[in-house]
Amino acid sequence: MRSVPAVVIGAFLLVVLPIAPGLAESDIAKTLQDRLTARIEKLETACGRDVKKYCRTVTPGEGRILYCLQAYEDKISSKCDYELEDIISSTQSLFDNLKEAVLACRTEISETCGKVQPGKGRIAACLLQNKSTVSKACSDAIEKLQSQMEKSDMN
Repeated sequence: MRSVPAVVIGAFLLVVLPIAPGLAESDIAKTLQDRLTARIEKLETACGRDVKKYCRTVTPGEGRILYCLQAYEDKISSKCDYELEDIISSTQSLFDNLKEAVLACRTEISETCGKVQPGKGRIAACLLQNKSTVSKACSDAIEKLQSQMEKSDMN
């Protein structure tokens, strides 16, 4: 099992939202919460016994349970190992595409969406609402991210 960088764990919590045209900020935030909840439940199902066996004394939060599971990577169940690898892989790819979109849309984020309060998907909603006026590089990056999110099974 590969090591999970803290930034990947944080990114998983922040980027597993679908970017779909027409979503209002509350829809984006709700969808993010729903996807995150579903993913956590899937991970709990796959790794619950392993967490109880190897990590019961670990205080949850800040990725400590994931790091604990990694410390016992040679002992955890194959089901848990698979789920962890799946999360790492899909999150890293998504994070890379998100980073690419942020860099490509830097001007639009500061100019077009500069007065939008960050958080709860408001910047993403702003970019989507203004997608027809953004640069080609930004539009392409948004399309790539949308395509990945539509294809990926984050649930």
